[in-house]
Parts: sequence; C-alpha cells; structure tokens
Amino acid sequence: MAQLIISGTQTEPELVIFDKDGTLVDFRKTWLGLIEILLRELGTSAPMNPALRERIQDALGICIDRGEIDGYGPLAMGTFSECDALLTSCLYHEGLRWDRAQQIVSEAGQRVFRSDLRARSVHAAPGAITLLRTLKRKGILSAVATNDKMADALRDMELIGASQYIDFVIGADSVVHSKPAPDMVMKICDHLHVSPDKAILVGDTIMDGLLGRNSGVMLTIGVVGITSEENLREHMDIVVSSLEEIT
Repeated sequence: MAQLIISGTQTEPELVIFDKDGTLVDFRKTWLGLIEILLRELGTSAPMNPALRERIQDALGICIDRGEIDGYGPLAMGTFSECDALLTSCLYHEGLRWDRAQQIVSEAGQRVFRSDLRARSVHAAPGAITLLRTLKRKGILSAVATNDKMADALRDMELIGASQYIDFVIGADSVVHSKPAPDMVMKICDHLHVSPDKAILVGDTIMDGLLGRNSGVMLTIGVVGITSEENLREHMDIVVSSLEEIT
C-alpha cells in the first residue's frame, strides 16, 4: 500500500480529502481580493460609504486593509448562502428594502463569482499542486469537501490546475447538512468506495477538524493559516505549516 509521510509520521491512506479555501486555495490572496471586488460591485447599486464598507467586513469576519481573516468567522467557516444573508442584512440596515438588498447581493455575486474576475483572483496554496501530483503518482485518491458551491469549487480547481489530479469534488449545496456534519465525507467515501477509516482529512479551520472527527476518518491534518497552530492542535491530530510538509 502507498505511504504518505506527514511531518515525519508515516501513514497508508487510500484517500485524502481536502478542504478548498485555505488548504488547496490560498485564502488571503484569493478571498480578500474577491471581497474587495465584491464591495466595489455592491457600490454600483447601493450607497457604499465607509461605514457600510466596514460593517460588511465586520459581518464577514475580515479586515481587508490589515489582511486579516477571523478563522472562526463567517467567511472562513460559513457557507456561501450564509455569507449572502449577512451581506443582505448589512444593506437592509443601510435602509434598503429586504427584497432589493437580496437582489443587489445576488446580482453583484453573479458579476464577481461567475466571471473572469474570479478567474484572475484564485491562487493555489503553496505546495498544493505538488502534493496532488504526488498522490496521483502513488495511487492515492484525492477529493475536495468545501462549504463553497460545488460548481464554483470545480471551477477553482480548474483555475489552479488541480482538476486532473482530483477524483471527486463536493460542495455544501450537494448535501443536506454542510460542515461539520459528516455528510460530505460520507458522500465522497461512498462515491469512491473507500471506508472513512482509510481516509485522511486536511483542512485549515476548526470546522474541518470537527468534520473529520464526526466522519471517523483515520487522521485529521490542520494547515496553519487563518487559524493559529495552537487552536488547530486542539482539534486536529497533526498540524503542519504548509502542504509542503506532506510527501
């Protein structure tokens, strides 16, 4: 059976399941840039004053100017639909009708996330493609479990050059219950005919650690980024500074 070494620890998984944002995709480079573009697009239909700009960032758990993302915040842990609801609420509190606020958020999202604007903003995390190539060479299956929409996740994998190495992708809109419920991992394992206890889960948030444990995977690996090493160690079996530590 093929072996995988994580920071000196030797394992023999049949499958590695990755989170997308912050794990295979560089979270800060990708999402802070995209949210900046989204704010600009929202401002074409809503009064984007400094107070609203700050309110939206606070609601999402980010600060673009300081390059900060709260690892426990909505952008890091929530679904796309949950973030849309927060944006709509921010516009509503600015004085817009709820239905109009929903329309503005939906249309701005379409312009940003379904266009070349997203394509130019998505960046692979350090070591991501090299690791995926290694898994393919060793005959170890790989999959993606993300709280993003499945179609967007598939596109992101194509944009970073990862599609050819990944065996299955699943999003929050593909299951009844998103992270940290075990639904995503169960669906991946069923599709690839692998028992969860033969799979490794790799992610960058507490939500990923909980997903792994709720699913009964053999090992959970935390990647330091938007969540501190100390906090990851409370919920992950092994913590690495980057995917480059997995060979």
